[in-house]
Amino acid sequence: SAATSILLLVLNRFGLFAIFDGHGGDGAAKAASRILPENVAKILSQKGTIERVLTCSNASDVLKCAFDLTEAALNHQYEGCTATVLLIWFDQNKDCFAQCANLGDSACIMNVEGKPIAMTEDHRVVSTTERARIAKLGNPLKDGESRICGLNLCRMLGDKFLKEQDPRFSKEPYVSPVVQISKSCSAFALIASDGLWDVITAKKAAQLVLDYKERNMGQEISADGVADHVLSEARNLRTKDNTSVIFLDFDAMRMGR
Repeated sequence: SAATSILLLVLNRFGLFAIFDGHGGDGAAKAASRILPENVAKILSQKGTIERVLTCSNASDVLKCAFDLTEAALNHQYEGCTATVLLIWFDQNKDCFAQCANLGDSACIMNVEGKPIAMTEDHRVVSTTERARIAKLGNPLKDGESRICGLNLCRMLGDKFLKEQDPRFSKEPYVSPVVQISKSCSAFALIASDGLWDVITAKKAAQLVLDYKERNMGQEISADGVADHVLSEARNLRTKDNTSVIFLDFDAMRMGR
């Protein structure tokens, strides 16, 4: 029930890469994979928006607005989905900037000059951040409680009925700090649904990418090839969930410019 979106925007200055993992059906994931990128494109087309993003080196308002508009447009009472969206853009100096927003437990990691960077927040009921957020609402979870209304997620798109019934469910995305990637930096990003992260740690996933690139040094490496390599390892480890993976190589992207 996972859907992916890859969209190049505004004369290739902006790019958007996203994964939506559905539950209760695939309707919400399929709809969000179409609507959210359209909303990002519309927001960026508004006068002054691109200039503001480039000047401030920050797209938090674009991402938050796109999530709000997408949630409002989804008419899914009993279906929902995660949303992990990585927005990238280039400035006049051809330095690259990346910022992520997410709901749920699909995750994005980046690796810049060998340094791992977590771009998302885990919104499962068992996560420390979510339990703390829920406790502040005045209705803390009991020890060992791992689901609310049968769901193991606290934040998602859709599931309108559950959100109306229980205020502990949230539509508010986590938005990451901006990561700047200069022309001299080597960097990549990996976005995947929880089927990958259930069996492979972020550190292990990054190492799989680095090992694959080293083994194939001097050869043309495709993004699909790297993603398939990571996905194959998840299958070897017998992941129990359907899994989607997007690999983004900033080095190759920069050369393509």
